[in-house]
Amino acid sequence: MNAMADGSDRVPGCMVVLHIFDTPSAEMIRRLKPPWPASLKRLYELAHIAQPEIDVEAGAITASAAILAIREELAHRLDLLAFVVFGLEELGWAIQLEDEVLVATAALTPEDAREQLEDRGIAAPMCVVADLDDSGWPLILPTALVAP
Repeated sequence: MNAMADGSDRVPGCMVVLHIFDTPSAEMIRRLKPPWPASLKRLYELAHIAQPEIDVEAGAITASAAILAIREELAHRLDLLAFVVFGLEELGWAIQLEDEVLVATAALTPEDAREQLEDRGIAAPMCVVADLDDSGWPLILPTALVAP
């Protein structure tokens, strides 16, 4: 690999931001206030059997039902995140925790990275845990990496 045109020891690369989870209040609000996805509505309808005060049609959900929903969604999201990160590591991407997110980097152009992720079946599940571009696919940003 060559250094950047400015003579620095950096090479062109790309990065993807992966979200682990949101703040507790944001996670809770998403479960308490409609609109909800169909899967969450079904979960609340089942919870209504044990808690008659839950009224999905009226948007009335108990805190305990919302916490259960958070647990279910986080388990699913973390499973997807583990799959995505494992796939990226297998492809040689570097993964680092930066503040509240994981940042995945590779010495690829964004175009080559998108092709690689699509070919390996990682791009679609990544849509659940990554920032998205205007087309709804993972947002792959150009960056400069320190040359090896």
